[in-house]
Amino acid sequence: MDSPDFTIAPEWESLWVVGVLDGEDWEVFGAGTDLAFNEAGDLFVLDEQAAHVVVFDRAGAHLRTISRQGEGPGELTEPTSMAVLAAGRLTVFDRSRRGIQFFTQEGEYLESAPFDPQQGMPNFVRAWLPDGSILTDIETRITSTADGAMSVSSGPAGAESERPIIRYGPDGGREVRYTAWDPPPPTGEGASTEGGSIRFTMSPVRAFDPSLSFVPMPDGRLAVVDSVAYRIKLVGVAGAVEDVLERPVGPIRVTDAIRTAESQRRLAQVVQTRVSSVLGGRVPLPSDFREQMTAARRTTIEQMTFAEEIPAIDDLALDFEGRLWVERTGLPGEEGPIDIVTPDARYLGTIQPGDLRIPDAFGPDGLMAYGETHELGFPIVRVVQLAPSSQLEAGSSTRNP
Repeated sequence: MDSPDFTIAPEWESLWVVGVLDGEDWEVFGAGTDLAFNEAGDLFVLDEQAAHVVVFDRAGAHLRTISRQGEGPGELTEPTSMAVLAAGRLTVFDRSRRGIQFFTQEGEYLESAPFDPQQGMPNFVRAWLPDGSILTDIETRITSTADGAMSVSSGPAGAESERPIIRYGPDGGREVRYTAWDPPPPTGEGASTEGGSIRFTMSPVRAFDPSLSFVPMPDGRLAVVDSVAYRIKLVGVAGAVEDVLERPVGPIRVTDAIRTAESQRRLAQVVQTRVSSVLGGRVPLPSDFREQMTAARRTTIEQMTFAEEIPAIDDLALDFEGRLWVERTGLPGEEGPIDIVTPDARYLGTIQPGDLRIPDAFGPDGLMAYGETHELGFPIVRVVQLAPSSQLEAGSSTRNP
């Protein structure tokens, strides 16, 4: 895909917005939402704080609310991700309950699939597969040490020389789908904190290492980004790289000004870590443990080292029509442009910063949903719709200099 950049500005319209400061339970969202469309265009909104799923039709009308806070069958404790499966099921990852909950799309509870945290479990969900399996590259393990303390390890899966993409199945199985390239480990001491019988260790951090981005495609392959270059690997079901998509877009050289800006950005974003979620909410914690965790996070940032280049690609997503949305990396605190490409190596154009962004959920017929914050500070969900896909396919005659 060696053609030069050309700008496209896809036409879209705002359809509806839901979310209020004070109202019915289904329209007041707590901190943290996950969004997903079904084939009919209904939008499912997982409210992590309320521990339920709210369903809206294409026009924004409330259809139903699924589940509630609790620890009984079909109830949710700390849900963090969901997916609407083609088989008509809704699946929710409940981190505190350490497993997956399955429902029908109408809200009937079907079954649960727990994980054994001593053997390993997803720390968070990076992607869902059609059978309800979870893909992740960050695992959590909870073990007991010789002195009776509880040790929690959470970080990239695998050894220092590898970075595997792990599939956790509903049957409890664990397998490596692909082993991505892993940069050398960061240098430094990291940080640790402990209180009572809990000990938590944070590894040292290096900024601008290439992130691992991946999305499952309809044909079963994975689109994977794991390098500094503009390179998207298409990985087959057997784990072999079958094709590579590339564009002539290079990485950005890291300067002293960039290092300072990135350190300041990360320190400004430090918030208290929800330690209870990591431990499943079942372990008593010292009252000041969260403050200690925050201090440890600050220490890792203050000791942070830097890679020499900023990777060309920051994020990757797949829309309902099978197109890849490739967000290129901007400078610290800035948005990057978004390339639209296809798995068969067609470059359809670039959306510039300040225009349409990658949504939190793609739907059929150009539907897209965004979890946002109202100007008064409460969460809202906004749904927009692209003009017919031919507008995106054709691009624009407006070319960058």
